Amino acid sequence: MVQMIGRKKLIAAVSVIVALVLIISVFAIAKTLLPSKSADSSETSSKDAPSTSDEDNDTNAPVSPSPDTTVPEVATESPVDPSTVATVDIEPVTLTVSYSKGVGGFDFEVLRTPSGTRYVQFSSPKLVGTKCTDDKGAFASIIEKPTADESTTLAKTTTVDGTAYGLSLAESTCTSNSDLLKQYQDAFSKPFSLLKKT
Repeated sequence: MVQMIGRKKLIAAVSVIVALVLIISVFAIAKTLLPSKSADSSETSSKDAPSTSDEDNDTNAPVSPSPDTTVPEVATESPVDPSTVATVDIEPVTLTVSYSKGVGGFDFEVLRTPSGTRYVQFSSPKLVGTKCTDDKGAFASIIEKPTADESTTLAKTTTVDGTAYGLSLAESTCTSNSDLLKQYQDAFSKPFSLLKKT
């Protein structure tokens, strides 16, 4: 009788252990399946999220740069009110140069670089300083068909009837009045896009 009770306990204990092993196995299998499902779903959501943000970025990318690139162009051209601009014809290079009214008197001469490039040099006696030998008060030059080396020194460029022109601004090392130099340079720089053939 005691042996029967011992066997029944043993069978019950083995049954409980087998049941526990089965339950643990089921949970283990379920856990391995569940993470892959959640990984799939997270992959799907992460794929959806980047594609949405990519679409957002694609949508924003053209929108952001175009105002950024448009704003400087508008800012460069819109401030030029024709009523505030005067012009001077420079016959040797057949150009009409625009400049802001009220800048004061200036001179110009057509010169050539050692490499043969023609340019118009603008100067004012008001800008002549004592720091440089033979200073003529030059404040800006318009270079016709600038070379690659000359292009690195240009503040602005434009093309008129297929010919490239560049605006070069003088350094403030020679002048005795850097504020007046800036006024002259701004007067020629702002309306530079209005450059045209005579």
